[in-house]
This record gives sequence, C-alpha cells and structure tokens, in this order.
Amino acid sequence: MRFLHSTLALSALVAPWIVSAAAPEEATPSPAVAPAAPTTAPATAPSTATGPVTWADFVTSCQTPGQIALTYSEGPSEATMAMLETLREADAKVTFFANATWLQYMQYAGVARHAHMDGHLIGMTYRLPSDTSTGHTDDDLKNDIARHSRTIQDLIGVYPKYMKVHESNLKDVRLLNLVQSMGYTLVGFNLDEYDYKYNTAATAPQIADVYNAIFSKQMDAFGRRASYVVAGYDVPSTGAAAGLPKVINTIQTSGYDMVRLDGCANDKTPYKKDPILNNGYVGDAKSFGGADYKHGQKAVTYNPNAGGKGVGSSPAGGNGGTAPGEGKSSQDGGSLKKSAAPRTMAAVSTLLVLPALVCAYLL
Repeated sequence: MRFLHSTLALSALVAPWIVSAAAPEEATPSPAVAPAAPTTAPATAPSTATGPVTWADFVTSCQTPGQIALTYSEGPSEATMAMLETLREADAKVTFFANATWLQYMQYAGVARHAHMDGHLIGMTYRLPSDTSTGHTDDDLKNDIARHSRTIQDLIGVYPKYMKVHESNLKDVRLLNLVQSMGYTLVGFNLDEYDYKYNTAATAPQIADVYNAIFSKQMDAFGRRASYVVAGYDVPSTGAAAGLPKVINTIQTSGYDMVRLDGCANDKTPYKKDPILNNGYVGDAKSFGGADYKHGQKAVTYNPNAGGKGVGSSPAGGNGGTAPGEGKSSQDGGSLKKSAAPRTMAAVSTLLVLPALVCAYLL
C-alpha cells in the first residue's frame, strides 16, 4: 500500500509538468506596428465575379530578362530557419509565402519576423476552409482571408499583397476573382524546382540540376536569358533547404540575378494598406526602389556531405490535377508539421505508464 501511495503521489507531481510540456507553445508576439481597427467585409449581394481566370492573371515571370525570383510556400518551419542562414551567407533575398496557421506557434512566428527583418518579402499562402468556397458567402471568404492577413501583419507590421492560393489549379474561379477584387496579387510560377521530389539528403543536390537544365535549354533555343518565378516549399519534408546552397551557386554561375517578387515586378509598394479593402498599397525602405532594397547573390559554401538539413524522409503528399509544383504540401494541421495532438497523446501515455514502471521498480 505504501508503494501505491508513493506511486500516486509521484503521478500527481509529474502530471502538471507533462501536460505543460505537451501543450503547444502559443505565440504572443508584439506587432511591429500597432494594427488598425479590424475591418470587416460590408454586407454584399452574392458574388457575380465569375469570369474566366487564366495564368495571365498570375505573376509568372519578371519584367527584366536575367532575373529570377525564388518563392517558397507553406512555411515557416525548421527548413525556413536553415534557408535563412544560407541566404545570409549569399546576401540574397527571396519571397516567403507564410501560412498563417503556423504563426500561432512561437518558434514559427519568430522565424517569419526574422525573415522580414532580413529583408525578404513576405507574402501569404491562403487555403479555403474545407478546400471549397461552396457554402461560404463572399463576406465569409473575405473575412477569412483578412484574418490570415492580420495574423501576418501582427508580426511584420504590414499586410501582405502577394498571395499564393493553396493547390490553386484555376478551378475555384469565384475565389480567385474575389482575391483580385480585394487587391491581392496572385502569384504562379514558370519554374518548378521539384523540391518535393528531391527530398532526401542524397537527392536534394539534383534540385540545382533542374535549374541548370532549364537555363541551358533557354540559352540553346533563344541565345539569351529569360526570367523566372520559381515555386518551392520551405517545409521539412522537401529538399529546399538542403538544396539551396547549390541552387544559389548555379544561379550565380549562370549569370542570373536573384530578386524578390517586388523587384521582379518593378513594384515599389508590395504590401496592402488594408486586409479587405482594395484601397491602395505601401512600401518600405527594403521594397523595390527603396534605399535598402537588395538584389543579386554571391557564391556560398556547398558541402554535399552535410546531409539532411531541412530534409525529410518522405515526400509531401499531393493530389492529381493540380498546377505543376502546387498541391505538394499538406493542409493546415497536416503531416508537414507536428500537431499538438500527438504530443498530448504521448504525454498522456507517459502519465499512465509511469506509475506501473515505478511499482515494478520498487517491488
């Protein structure tokens, strides 16, 4: 009986610690700029914006030949942290499309803020609730988009303007027209780096081979450089982080100039004034044309034997019928990041098993 009492007492002592360790870290960031009073969508009639949307409505190339804009979606994550280190060494800037779902976690919110402070452009990845606009009014969708935008603004002080729609394959015309009517700029790509395919330490270097093949074909066919908007994914289950050093060196050797999307589009105002209203845009010192705007890159140290940084063991799941390079990342709360549920279950299991282990040891 004494052993049982000791075991129960030990369980009572460790239970709060285990539950605390299992709970996800909640982000409590201070906004860089105090957010304005929330704007809600005014009452509107059912949407009539159902016209055709084509790839011509997306940013898929740059204004100047020889420029290349690397874009990464679905982060931030541990992979983003590794990529920021490489980009600092290269003195190069890219565009990160933040998934606001992950910004509730302190560690990922911090990564997004550091990416912005390092001079990278921050856009937004948006995913429809339940992956469909059916059953949602225009006001529902506008307010949901604005909620994601405000989460990003709370961290970096400005509302994102450039948007990637998760798994966009031009099917949901209503959503895409709605996004455009709100003043967001849709972003596509004309170069898929296939980091979701080359997603191990051994295969990640082949991502640079994709770039080299495209550059060579362009030069052989036209005798001049083109411009590119690249689709990549800064999540641990892709090879984006591990492959980035060789990618940068390939870009440097091929004579291309790395730019953010605002530099790609010659856009001096790459952020919105309001998350819902289409009432104008703003820029800052790091925006295209600003005093602190940077472009270009320099060669970085590449160690093919480093292995594994930012690389997962399995490809991200995708589905058929999506645009090339899209739809390769998991949905909110999916397999690309650890959710709170598995951590909580592990903690509960430990709490239940620990008394038995203690009893066995004492007996």
